[in-house]
Amino acid sequence: MTTELDTPELDGRLRGELRQARRDFLVALEPVRASVYRYCRSLTSNVWDAEDLLQETLAKALADASRRHEPIANTQAWLIRIATNTWLDSLRRSGRMSPADWTDPGIDLPDDTAADPLVYAAVEDALRQLLLTLPPRERACVVLKDVFSYPLAEIAGILDTTAGAVKSALHRGRASLQAAQQAGGTAEAAGLDAAQAVRPAAHAAVLRQLADAFAAYDIDAMVRLFLATGGTDVVGNVSETGHEQIRTGSMNHTFGPDAAELYRPSIHWFDGEEVILLWERPKDAPDSPEVVADVLRVYCVEGEPLIARLHWYFFCPELISEVAGGLGLPFKTNGVSYF
Repeated sequence: MTTELDTPELDGRLRGELRQARRDFLVALEPVRASVYRYCRSLTSNVWDAEDLLQETLAKALADASRRHEPIANTQAWLIRIATNTWLDSLRRSGRMSPADWTDPGIDLPDDTAADPLVYAAVEDALRQLLLTLPPRERACVVLKDVFSYPLAEIAGILDTTAGAVKSALHRGRASLQAAQQAGGTAEAAGLDAAQAVRPAAHAAVLRQLADAFAAYDIDAMVRLFLATGGTDVVGNVSETGHEQIRTGSMNHTFGPDAAELYRPSIHWFDGEEVILLWERPKDAPDSPEVVADVLRVYCVEGEPLIARLHWYFFCPELISEVAGGLGLPFKTNGVSYF
């Protein structure tokens, strides 16, 4: 029987090599990352779920790439396939998708090269919420064909089905979207806007206490707001658990005396909840214009005024762009990884 004493420890050298490999991987994927995020955003109901799906996709992609014998010829298609399977699996686990099989078309459908009644820009922007009314497979087909212009055969490969089944799903999805557009319907009207979930009052109070501690540069006050076993995630890069790691890690890095930047918090409502934005300016140029450099999201302990988890989206350029840009605020992005 293996005991705790028998368990080998991952030493600092190995962990450093793993972190460096992950950084190299993330940097290599930067040219297609924005497109994959855009795809995730088209599938999900809010910016937070889209970023979660992107991060899970990247984690699975790193594991998959490390096991592959053959080269990956089309990186974007490979990542979109992983994102699609991850998303569909999550819907199945949550009971939000029936196990219905794909069906080939039973009628003569229009050629997929024919002019689509839905303008591409409208599908992605004005009809983003309407997309959420479609069944998952139809939604994926419409996004892949009408937003990303993938050919039917490639969509079939991504979704593990036939070109005929994709054509059928695409036909149904387009027809549903056109009918909804003509009726002036929205996903909210159909009760499908998951972002409308209301946070408990304690969440808002803790969020404000954390913002006040940030403004005061009071690291002790920041740490006291966390559950003893709580933690932080610099999303896609670093995780910390427990008060000491939080104090000496992300809080000290951001608000400690050696930080090169000055930060000011502000609270904003975006995509269904309140979040903290951190405005940044160089410490050696305190009169320079501020820009939003980070978005922070708090997860509170149920029924307790304590933080269970804090997400820093500093290395999530697409999310920062959507949140700050959507609020009409100046912002900067910070790449996808440390160093």
